[in-house]
Amino acid sequence: MFLSISGILILALLGTLVETARYTACAGHTARTVRTAMETLLTEYSRPLYDNYGLFFLEDGGTPYEKVIADYAADTMEAAEGQSMDFLAGGIRQIRVKDKTCLGDHGAAALQEEIGQYMLRRLTKKQLEKWQKKTSDLLRSQEAAEEIEETVDRQREAAELDAQLLKLMKWIDGITVSKGRVHCEKEFIKMFAAGEIKSQNFGIGTEVVWKKMKMHIDDTPRNFSNMNRQEFRRRVEKVCDLTEKAVREAESLRKGYRKYGSGETEFARHDRKMEALIQQMSVLETNKEILAETCRILREDRQDGEEQRLQRLWQDYDTETICFDYTGVEEKGGAPNPIDAMSGVWGDGILKLTCQNPEKISGAEAAEADHFARLYGNQEEQKEDYGKRVTALAGEKEVSLAGVLGDLGEYGMDEFCLDSYIQDRFSNYMQKTSGWKRTLKYQWEYIVSGKGSDRENLHSVLNRILLIRIPVNFSAVYRDTAKKAEAYAAAAAVVGFTGLEPLIRLTQTLILLVWSFVESLVDIAGLLQGRHVPVLKSPSQILTSFPEIFGLSGKVVTKRAEKFGPARKNSFGYREYLFLFMAVTRQSTRLYRIMDLIQWDMERNGYKEFQLGSCVFSLTVSAVVTFPTRFFRLPAIRGMLGRDIQDYSYSCEITKGYL
Repeated sequence: MFLSISGILILALLGTLVETARYTACAGHTARTVRTAMETLLTEYSRPLYDNYGLFFLEDGGTPYEKVIADYAADTMEAAEGQSMDFLAGGIRQIRVKDKTCLGDHGAAALQEEIGQYMLRRLTKKQLEKWQKKTSDLLRSQEAAEEIEETVDRQREAAELDAQLLKLMKWIDGITVSKGRVHCEKEFIKMFAAGEIKSQNFGIGTEVVWKKMKMHIDDTPRNFSNMNRQEFRRRVEKVCDLTEKAVREAESLRKGYRKYGSGETEFARHDRKMEALIQQMSVLETNKEILAETCRILREDRQDGEEQRLQRLWQDYDTETICFDYTGVEEKGGAPNPIDAMSGVWGDGILKLTCQNPEKISGAEAAEADHFARLYGNQEEQKEDYGKRVTALAGEKEVSLAGVLGDLGEYGMDEFCLDSYIQDRFSNYMQKTSGWKRTLKYQWEYIVSGKGSDRENLHSVLNRILLIRIPVNFSAVYRDTAKKAEAYAAAAAVVGFTGLEPLIRLTQTLILLVWSFVESLVDIAGLLQGRHVPVLKSPSQILTSFPEIFGLSGKVVTKRAEKFGPARKNSFGYREYLFLFMAVTRQSTRLYRIMDLIQWDMERNGYKEFQLGSCVFSLTVSAVVTFPTRFFRLPAIRGMLGRDIQDYSYSCEITKGYL
């Protein structure tokens, strides 16, 4: 009896231990089976996606993942039945996909991860450092861009005061100079001669100015007895209005100089002259009173002694005190303005000016630019429009050259891999592809610019290169004394008054910018022809002479670009500029635009139902598997446990992806 009881207990203990060991083996078997089933599912990756882009992603469509995994797992479970591994046979109760990471989730992090791992096998840190060294000179050019903007702003502030002075010259002396020609208005403040008609009495020291002004002098105040009363009154009223405007403008000029300060040493002498001139403007108040009183007298009926009253009144009319500086004014005629030449030709746009065959530029368009960025709510608030910057510069409205390159301070190996992958797998204006059809031909340009057509993207990229090249060429032109002298002479001829130094300096700077602008167009044409265009230039490397600024055309620019030699191994060409632009584009923006290109091209190549946004990178699957008990069914063990255990289940959760 004792032995029987002891034997049952020992048997029950052994059975429990064996069943527990079996349970542990079944648990491991379940995990392996589900993992293997998931890995088998991942082998069903999109083959065209891999063949053309080297990417492993699973298309989400057709049979649900749960069923596929369950079928693969069931094959393993069923294979154990009736075999030597029969004790591992079980039944799948539940397979559920708890989570899946799609290609575009979390800023397309999965796409970046796979590209990074793929390219790391081909790239080294040394290659990144070599590229960074290659771009360092170009990045420093942005300091020059900031200096140019500061110079123009400073000169424009001073020149705006000179522009007010030109307005006063027109109202007071009636003199304007346009295209080298001196003109005189019919009515102006100094038009009335109260004394002898000679240049000294009108504050004029330049013969060509006096010659024009003298023709419009009204000598009525010298002999009121012979005046045409109605005509003289009309003229006085007109001049009275001009004087009122001149008084307000003089006060504005006074405030402007007070705000401007006079701290600029380069214009110190000019500023002192202006301060003295502003003081002279005080005579306008007296003249205004004389004109107003004359109008009052002439509105009344003619009375005895009117001529004498007017004669006494006009004795104080001042035409001598205010003396403008007309130094440099000459009757040359037709002095060409390089700035006008540039704004006139820019209507053709940069593509016609720099591309050898603009008619062959791709006209391809995409259905919806930045589709995935909008889908994931990651679109940039406002795309930079470099074309507007260039148009403003060509039209002399605004000089905005800084900030074109952005910040490369945090650019590392991860992003270098991404941009190298783009260069490896996608096409651009200079690099055509065959076989796999492309919706957009200029795909690098799309990744940089994000516009809906090849033409728009190329236009944006070339404008951006132009804004980088202008400061580079400006630095070279500015260092050349002869070129600066040519620009100064042209500026003096355009402005017409060498006494207006700030306005001349501003015009000189703008002419140098136009010169650099034209030279930069030649640079771009050279880049598009695959030639060696120096990243930084010396003055001797400037291909455009001052006369060549005029008569600009696409044929002239592309022909001049042929003076550049063929590209070298270390040349910084069109591809390198695009790579640089990609490097300063937000990483998630690049990734989503890659997704756009892949989606469009898959559809174009016949995969109409393909949905890249639904492609899966990794899965998290939970599984519940039931195993029938073996040893727990023994009567002795059932009796000890007090219940009949038919089976037990094991649950697991496994995450698998392509890396």
